[in-house]
Amino acid sequence: MSCNLPAVKTFNSLVFFDLETTGLPAFHSPKITELSFCAVERNQFLHSQPKQVPRVTNRLNLCIYPSRLVDPEATNKTKLDNYNLEHQSKFDEDVFGVIYSFLNRLKKPICLIAHNGFRFDFPILRSEIAKLEKELPEDIFCVDSLRIFRKLQRPSENSEFVIEDTTISTVEFPLVSTPVNPFQLINEKTPEKKERSQLNVTRHTEMKCKKRLTFKLEDVYERVYGQKPVTSHVAEADVIALLLSAIATPIEFLNAVDCDSVPFTSIKKCW
Repeated sequence: MSCNLPAVKTFNSLVFFDLETTGLPAFHSPKITELSFCAVERNQFLHSQPKQVPRVTNRLNLCIYPSRLVDPEATNKTKLDNYNLEHQSKFDEDVFGVIYSFLNRLKKPICLIAHNGFRFDFPILRSEIAKLEKELPEDIFCVDSLRIFRKLQRPSENSEFVIEDTTISTVEFPLVSTPVNPFQLINEKTPEKKERSQLNVTRHTEMKCKKRLTFKLEDVYERVYGQKPVTSHVAEADVIALLLSAIATPIEFLNAVDCDSVPFTSIKKCW
């Protein structure tokens, strides 16, 4: 896999990251209930064996009291609630200090890697940090592994699969979008627009005949190893599943990380 532009960085530390939250962004401003980091040096990553976690890793796992009610649906998935989190610290300056120190001791430059990170994990983490009037160093970058796997696992033209229109199931990661007016197509005035509308319907019908290729982490992992991860919706388990999915094609994955990363400080806060 190659870039259209020169690589921005050659990262020495890859930090696979995941968090669990109180619920979905569509319904409230989600707060962190659990987060996990697993850092791997570049050479360790390149020389790892598929389905084997590199022997040398640095890990940080924290449970957080969210200071708001955890939604029942989130509890059902993560097994975290206000009762079993009540003695955990809030996301305070001490927690930020632990995260900062953990990242600061790694070999630089550093890139955080999260699945659907640009639309979920990174904006939430940045919001929690900004609430404390803090910021991670400007030389820490981040990348969304979902976008990488969409490129690495893209089906061929003759494949029986077609990429799912929605990046992630809206049940798990709803996104704010402009509602479609069902009367808009009916009221189109020009024949050209009607023809385009009909063409879109035809294409949609053709696509329905193919199997949908989705890119939830468990689906990515299953395409690599032929089975679902044993555990999901536990931050550390999801981080390991992401790491193992990535090391199946280490060179291609690293090239994409070097090409597609952006500064963490460029991520927009979600609340």
